[in-house]
Amino acid sequence: MLQINAELNDVQNVQVLELTWGQKNLDHFSGPYDVIIGADIVYVEETFEDLLLTIDQLSDNKTMVILSCQIRYERDSRFLELLRKRFDVRLLHQNHDVKVFIAGKL
Repeated sequence: MLQINAELNDVQNVQVLELTWGQKNLDHFSGPYDVIIGADIVYVEETFEDLLLTIDQLSDNKTMVILSCQIRYERDSRFLELLRKRFDVRLLHQNHDVKVFIAGKL
């Protein structure tokens, strides 16, 4: 769907690749990236470590990580606690119950 969306909007120079969180070999990705953006990606607590590993592997100390989510459940707060162990995390914006966080490697 992302590839179709890019084509319909005439987006040039885009490459759509599947990414499985927790893969140790991410050689086909050209990171570290300048910016990593995620929205509503914190659902299943069993995937938190894999997600954090992936963000860590694709970033360096210059990468800006921007994550948006609603803090609905205690598990959402637990994810932020885990993220804070590896990254400096700050609240960037809040609109009602949606929060946008910015993070950089410690």
